[in-house]
Amino acid sequence: MHVFVAVLNWGLGHATRSIPVINQLLQRQVKVTIGSDGAALHLLKQEFPDQQFVELPAHEVIYPAHGSLMLNLMVQLPQLQKTIRQEYQQVQELIRQLNITHIISDNRYGCYSETIPSVIITHQLRLLFSGIWNVTAAVINSTLRNALKKFSTIWVPDFQELGITEPFTKDTKLPHRFVGMLSRFSKSTTKPDDNLILGLVSGPENQRTLFEQNLLAQLMRLNQPAVIVRGLTQAADERVQNGVELINHLPASELQTLITNASVIIARSGYSTIMDLYCLGKRNAILVPTPGQTEQEYLGRYLKEKKIAVVQNQEQMDIAKALELVQGCSGFESHTNNDLLKEALDEFLN
Repeated sequence: MHVFVAVLNWGLGHATRSIPVINQLLQRQVKVTIGSDGAALHLLKQEFPDQQFVELPAHEVIYPAHGSLMLNLMVQLPQLQKTIRQEYQQVQELIRQLNITHIISDNRYGCYSETIPSVIITHQLRLLFSGIWNVTAAVINSTLRNALKKFSTIWVPDFQELGITEPFTKDTKLPHRFVGMLSRFSKSTTKPDDNLILGLVSGPENQRTLFEQNLLAQLMRLNQPAVIVRGLTQAADERVQNGVELINHLPASELQTLITNASVIIARSGYSTIMDLYCLGKRNAILVPTPGQTEQEYLGRYLKEKKIAVVQNQEQMDIAKALELVQGCSGFESHTNNDLLKEALDEFLN
């Protein structure tokens, strides 16, 4: 048995949530080859230095600093489709060369085969749109369904009863199963430092840099110990700027320790980040959706309405005010159930 795990490089969330899947495969003594590109590939090589790796075509999506994100993505769509065709062709060759028997793809739509079992990990069985882009919803979601049908099944990283992904999964006839929260972290009993603020910066450029600059400027004005983990996997230098420690990247174990020790987490409202916060049971979180990213905006509204976390738009981000408001939030209740993933793997591999 030889499993090819293909991971999208779009921020680091897809790579980090693939770590528990790969660990489960290795615990079963299954041969694993990992495919990705860029920062995600670099992170996975750090986590699994003894595994075989393949570089896949890059999905080079640029997030605009200003203007419509959807319009920008539409312009880049032909190149994305070309990349999907390229990765499909590469995967067919890998199947022949490496005797691949199974494929697990995290949001790489070209990484499947008609001849061997292929599963895709995604919670996006339908996409959400807002404003004038609602008129495109039917066409784009039809295209998405056709892409997902090429896989044997879909693994949704959520608990069905928790329901965070309900708007993305309801009323679908696509074959899918819930595999629980996928996170490289686990709940700790360590008591947080009452003063430490931790900023987690990630995601595609240019928005990653804009978020970091805004966050750094505000943290420097606070008289509190603060750390920013910048999400830059291929750089190793650290520095302190006006009392704020900047760390480019940390291995999973060190990052978990830092998150556990922090009294407040400031991060994007990306789905992988939210899974990590649930798995760690973090009490105080301030979330800032990536501008124009409908999914993060929806997740932010959901968490704000449930009073789980403080959520602010990037343009109106006010950390000092958010630190006052966060005390009134319930925080993330710890959710872990590895049995769902184990059961899914049992069915997929047998």
